[in-house]
Amino acid sequence: MSVTKLMADLDKALGANHEAQAVTQFINTGYEPLNYALSGRHDGGLPFGRMVEMFGESSSGKTALATQWMVEAQRMGGVAGFIDWEKSFDVNLAEGFGLNTARPHWLYFRPKTWEEGNMLAAKAAKLIRESGVIPASAPILFVYDSIAAAMPKSMADKEIDEYSMNDTTALARVTSTTLKAQAAYCAEFNATFLYLNQIRLKPGVVYGDPTTTPGGKAMEFYATCRMSLGRQKIMEDKGGEKEFVGQKINIKVTKSKLTAPFKSAALRMSFDELGVARFDVTTSLIDYLIDKKALTASGARVTWTDGKSYYRKALAEKIDSEGLQAELRGLVAKAPAPVAEPDAA
Repeated sequence: MSVTKLMADLDKALGANHEAQAVTQFINTGYEPLNYALSGRHDGGLPFGRMVEMFGESSSGKTALATQWMVEAQRMGGVAGFIDWEKSFDVNLAEGFGLNTARPHWLYFRPKTWEEGNMLAAKAAKLIRESGVIPASAPILFVYDSIAAAMPKSMADKEIDEYSMNDTTALARVTSTTLKAQAAYCAEFNATFLYLNQIRLKPGVVYGDPTTTPGGKAMEFYATCRMSLGRQKIMEDKGGEKEFVGQKINIKVTKSKLTAPFKSAALRMSFDELGVARFDVTTSLIDYLIDKKALTASGARVTWTDGKSYYRKALAEKIDSEGLQAELRGLVAKAPAPVAEPDAA
């Protein structure tokens, strides 16, 4: 049999090859080192058509980062949504980030169960894409906060005193059946589903990593990217006393199907006089460039491209006030790429 005859027979019996899967669209995280750690490209970020998990301890910046990415999705002409299982989302703080909370730009739901939350997001993504109101190139981003707080329907239908040992593993069982459908919806409607999660400690673990995440192993399998968040306090000397002014969020990409995993990025978060969190991208990029030896630091001073040295805070203020962000980001693009660090994951 000739190759031509075989191809004709295959086409007749099976049809043509299905469209090959490849991620070509991304939601910019707003921070090039994190884009690169997630996708292997500085202009990448959160992949369209895939599921992503971000987990960490309490107050490690998960919701703040997710809010910033919802804002970015809207800037790209898309729609953002929030599934609030924790029932703790502060819309006023989100508006301070620049989130447009008017429909249809933003959808907000407080579902009772895990199943209801996933169903609402999937239905919304389907209706948005089929409506044609936003371009095919615009993102749909749904944030789920959080897996740990979601209640399976099997538990919601019971009273607290009716819970049994089977309910301890109910969430893990329901995620394994639900997430395979959610992954299909992501691909079909070219939507990004970002699941936030918490960290728990495994009892009795002496050797190895004692941490785990609620919801079983299904998310580890179905997520295209997984990010682990940690934090370090940033203290400043004010009036002879140390004062908390922000935190450094350390993000480790523990899984990526788009590039080599185990790359890291660090992002500064500071608080203004009203206590509202702000991401200090400029100073974070300066830190990154110093670490990559693309900028020279001597003690507390950093040498900029004009040949002059500045204190780090003064240099950040100069870049922001004089509109030098493009020059700063150009240095990032030319700097040595982040490397994978398996032992640090």
